[in-house]
Amino acid sequence: MAAKHVEETAKKNSTGFGRFKAKLGDILTKDSILQLATFFGYPPAQIDLLQNEISRNHFMIRYMEERGQITETDISTLLYALKVLNLHEIQKKAQTLFELHTGKRCTGNDQSMQQPEDLNFGKLDLGSNESFTSDFTILGLASFSSADQHSITLENGKLVPVSSTLEDLQINTNNGKEFTQDQVIGILLFAQQCKRLKKLSFIDCLLPLSLLVGSLSPITKLRNIQVSWTPTEHGFHLDSSRGKWVSNSKEATTLETKGQNSLRLLCSSVVFLRRTDSKQLQMSTILLLEIASSHNIPISHLKLEWSFSGFDGKDIRLESGLSLSSLSSVEKISINAGRQKQEFTEEEVTGLINYGIESPRFKELWLHNCKLPSSIRPDIIPEGSRSRNIKVISSSESRYLDLKSGQWRKPDDIQTITEMCSVGLIIHRDTSESVQRSVIELLVEASNHDIPIHWVSLNWSFSKIDEDGNIILSSGLSLPIITSMEDMSIQTEKGREMNKHEVKGILKYVQHSQRFKQLRLRDCLLPSSIPVGPSLSTLKSRGVKVFWIPDSAKFDEQYKLDLDSGRWEKAGSW
Repeated sequence: MAAKHVEETAKKNSTGFGRFKAKLGDILTKDSILQLATFFGYPPAQIDLLQNEISRNHFMIRYMEERGQITETDISTLLYALKVLNLHEIQKKAQTLFELHTGKRCTGNDQSMQQPEDLNFGKLDLGSNESFTSDFTILGLASFSSADQHSITLENGKLVPVSSTLEDLQINTNNGKEFTQDQVIGILLFAQQCKRLKKLSFIDCLLPLSLLVGSLSPITKLRNIQVSWTPTEHGFHLDSSRGKWVSNSKEATTLETKGQNSLRLLCSSVVFLRRTDSKQLQMSTILLLEIASSHNIPISHLKLEWSFSGFDGKDIRLESGLSLSSLSSVEKISINAGRQKQEFTEEEVTGLINYGIESPRFKELWLHNCKLPSSIRPDIIPEGSRSRNIKVISSSESRYLDLKSGQWRKPDDIQTITEMCSVGLIIHRDTSESVQRSVIELLVEASNHDIPIHWVSLNWSFSKIDEDGNIILSSGLSLPIITSMEDMSIQTEKGREMNKHEVKGILKYVQHSQRFKQLRLRDCLLPSSIPVGPSLSTLKSRGVKVFWIPDSAKFDEQYKLDLDSGRWEKAGSW
């Protein structure tokens, strides 16, 4: 049926190239199509479409034409690939069909046949001295290096001059090569000088996620040139007024990022999907993750911040209604459960493990602020997670999942303890004593091994400081002095009064940690000044900052303790 569809399309095309495409679809087999797709470096999503019996031939012809691997005047790239793959019979038939239907000669001695990675031209005249004339309408390049308003420089050093006849310019790397702002701007400068140019396409490459727009920028002078980018099966067009890429889908999602402009750099740090993000921003982030995954760019840490809604057995659902399909290059996933779903079943936990291990790079699943089953039946835990020693961690309970027994265990190795202390640890008033005890045990263990503890938050759980200088929790448990803590936050019931003795005790508690940097006291009422003494002097010598936020709901009301005078001074918003 696919070949018939191609043939029907070709009937509407009066050129011999249309008839050639129809015949080419007839001679390509399933095996040859998949071999070619792999050789050309097509993304996994497109290879999946080529598995379909009904449409594979149609899609293969389309993909090759879009990438300039076959054009009206040249199929040398295709012939070269068939030769390398030892598909000699198909190579011979394809060459014969092309010459028969187009009347154009295509020989193995052709320069473009010898170097298909460099050039794929429409009407391009290659002189004997290997310089290029400017008489061509279609130009496809796979080895682009740089460009300016005069010419394009290829990786082999050859120059392609500005053309007065060029109508369609395609940059097709076939290998996910990443271009810089300067390289893209150079191509735009070149494009402006080609007076007949209508289309500029970037295919199978990685571009800056946005382009700098200014009064002198070539982006603002693109005339009516259509600039498109097809990094995977997703297609985008350039909004030249903003320097933004907009998807060709009906949602017309604009690629937006908070921070890095390079996809590789963006994915090298934490990528957030927050509940507070707009739906447009979430859609943009999901698109970027899918592009990164299709190009096997490592996604070091995906963090769902209060945005998680559920798992349907295949995709992660967000509260916004969007879904996140499996990512084949993600390394770590953290889920801070959303408002609607705070209790996980055994099946949901194992489903999320299965979701993660679809990526060969996947190592860790972190679950924050959610109620988890007391244990998980070992027979439903994916075997692949055991063989790869995947870490499943409940940060709220400071426990990890023993994949053999299905029980939650106290971490006993330095690496896991270090990882668990690298994020915020919370002792909440409303959690059970057993959970609070687990967090305290982890803190003590980390302190005993001098492992840095990034941040400890006491949420409505602080009661008092005892005679030995330990913090007593509202549950009656004791939090002993921790000597490797970096940051602490104490949030009390709104309006709770703390006297000078209590504040002095807290300051003395935190000074036992040589690493300590910052203390925040929230929602409480404090004395207008703190007696100056050894504690304040010690904190000052270490550069420690002490903040007081009388009302957590008022972000612009914050005070900083002057460690010289002991008085609170107005500070910026927190």
